Amino acid sequence: MGMAILGWQVFIFFTITISGKKAGWTSLFWIVWTLAQVFALPLSILQFLTIWLAYSVAKPKTVE
Repeated sequence: MGMAILGWQVFIFFTITISGKKAGWTSLFWIVWTLAQVFALPLSILQFLTIWLAYSVAKPKTVE
């Protein structure tokens, strides 16, 4: 079971990081999906952390 969870988190991370300028929309999709589908609190926390980390890596860098 642990490998399936890890694989799913990698899939989520991958989909957010390759979405480019749409990373915000992709992250929003995964947040809504998590709220609707994941009922176990520890798994929800893990998934929200994965989404946050992936968005932090994928978000466009602002030039000042």
